[in-house]
Order: sequence, then structure tokens, then C-alpha cells
Amino acid sequence: MTIRGVLRHYARVVRFFVSTRALEVGALQASPIIGGFLGGFSLEQGAVLRMVLLVLGSLALTAHVFVLNDWAGHRSDLRDPRRARLVFTRQGISRGDVARIAMALLIFSNMALAIVGGPAVLLGTAIAVLGLLYSCSPVGKSTPVAASINHLVGGSLHFLLGYTLFHPLDGRGLAISIFFGLVFAAGHLNQEVRDHEGDALNGIRTSAVVFGCQRTFLASLGIFTLAYALIVVLAMLDLLPRLLIWSSAILWSLQVALSAQALRRGLSSETALWMQRRYRLLFAVTGLAMLIR
Repeated sequence: MTIRGVLRHYARVVRFFVSTRALEVGALQASPIIGGFLGGFSLEQGAVLRMVLLVLGSLALTAHVFVLNDWAGHRSDLRDPRRARLVFTRQGISRGDVARIAMALLIFSNMALAIVGGPAVLLGTAIAVLGLLYSCSPVGKSTPVAASINHLVGGSLHFLLGYTLFHPLDGRGLAISIFFGLVFAAGHLNQEVRDHEGDALNGIRTSAVVFGCQRTFLASLGIFTLAYALIVVLAMLDLLPRLLIWSSAILWSLQVALSAQALRRGLSSETALWMQRRYRLLFAVTGLAMLIR
């Protein structure tokens, strides 16, 4: 194959993953971006350049985690009625192609984060290790509590990736990072409800498979509630805008109402997706409220 042919082939591989994963990857960049602003981002030329590099590195790192997960789980995805048509091998893309794309994304991420600074490299490496453990180890997605802890830690580190760009790691940053970790962990439990049918078919012991969809969904709501409560406490301590005290109460009430509606609808994959779109909107509002000074 000529160089042009190789480039065209990998461009097609990239387009495939952009079409299937871009929305998820993009949505998760809210954490480090908010972290950067809360850490002291300014519009100075050097700061803008560092933020751009951080976002590029974070995008590549998050994409690496998703692509690696697709690579590791492609056989089970083929047996999942909801996922089968989107498996990369159905598009003429080999596992080797995907492995090379995952590695290239990780290398690019490390290069971008290395320019940003040492803390970014350390945090990025930790996130990559968590992704590897989740996708490729016995204590990954098939171990319910471990999978939730993985997402709790990963979500916290992703926020700190942005926060430590302009501010030394401190108690305030750690406290706020726990909020993002809780949201990430709770959202993952909702995702497990969404994927329950395929995971059960493949013998993947997620929380939804082991404990049932309803208990897992209620656990997700409980963790979301902890996240809202933490935000209120941080606002009362003046570590975040006091606007969040009442806005969090309103948004939490909406979350509870939406959760009750989801339970009435029945906890199918479609309901979990319906819930995901709505709680993401609620937390987008929370994220914007964090930035009000």
C-alpha cells in the first residue's frame, strides 16, 4: 500500500471513531476546562496557549481511553444487539488499526501535556492507567465497586488536569475535584443500566448485572445527590460562588423528579439514554454557575 493509501485508510479509521465517539469525548472536556478557569485562567497570551494545549492533550487522552475500550471489548460488542452494528470490524477496520490509533492518540496526548508541564503529564498518565485497568484488567468493568471507584478517581483527576494548569494543587482543588469524580461515577452507573442487556448477555458483571437495574439506578441517584450536597457545602464555605447554594437545590429537585419519571418509564436502554441527556444538561448549568464571580 502506498503512503497515500495508508493515510486514506487511517483517515477512514479516524472518521469512524469521530462519528461514534466524538460526542462523548467532547462532553467530558467540561471538567478540565472548568478546572482551568477555577484554577485562575486568564486571557494572557501564554495562558491561552497553555489552555489550548491542555484541551488538545485532554481530547487525545480521552479519545485514547474510549478507543482502547472499544479495542478491548470488540468481541463482546459483536454479541451485543445494541452495539453490534457499530463495531469497527464491521466497517473493515482491524484490531491492529485500532491499536495503532489508540497508541498514536496516547503519544500525541503525552506530547501536548509535556509542553504544558510536569503535573499535567503525571495526571494524564494516571488517567491513562485507570483507562487501561478498566478496559483490560480483571478489576475493570466486570468488578462493580472497583469500576465505580475507577470512575470516581478518574473524574477527579480529569478536573485536576485543568485546575493544576494555573494553580498549585491545594485543598480547594481537591474538594472540587471530588464533585466531578462523584458525577462521573454516578453517570457511569447510569451507563451500566443502559448497557445492562448486552453486558448480561456477555457475562460482564457490572453493577446493573449483579445488583439489578433499579438498585444501580438508585445508587446513581444517591451519588448524584452526594455531588449536589458537596457543592452546597463548598459554596457555603465560599470556595465556590454562593449562587450554587440555591441553584443546586433546584437542580437536585429536578434530578429527583426526572429520576422518578425514569423509574415510571421502565429502566430500559432508551430510558437510561433519556436520563443521560437530561442530567448532563443539569450539570452543564451547574458548571456554568461555578464560573460566576
